[in-house]
Amino acid sequence: MIIEKKGFLKAWFFLISAIVFEVLGTSFLKIENIILGYFFMAMFIGFSYFFLSKAIKKIQIGIAYAIWELLGVILILLVSFIVFKENLTLTQILGIVCSIAGIIMINIGEVKE
Repeated sequence: MIIEKKGFLKAWFFLISAIVFEVLGTSFLKIENIILGYFFMAMFIGFSYFFLSKAIKKIQIGIAYAIWELLGVILILLVSFIVFKENLTLTQILGIVCSIAGIIMINIGEVKE
């Protein structure tokens, strides 16, 4: 039981790592040096997919991907607000709220094995 729980926690660590690397990779698209931006984006997105592949060994792929996308979007939005001083429209905010509600519903409905 403890070994299974350890593997599950490790999978969540991999999923969080995948999210962080995705946000880093996407954020590098905004830097002025396009070649350098693409290089770092490709590297970080590669790490993101690597960690996501590790996470889905213990977390259902639908759940992992949904959380990866949602938390990635939220963190990228925070980066865009704080670093790049961008704003959202009311429609965009409503879409994000609906996405969060959807992910919560997916997680509540997950069948535990």
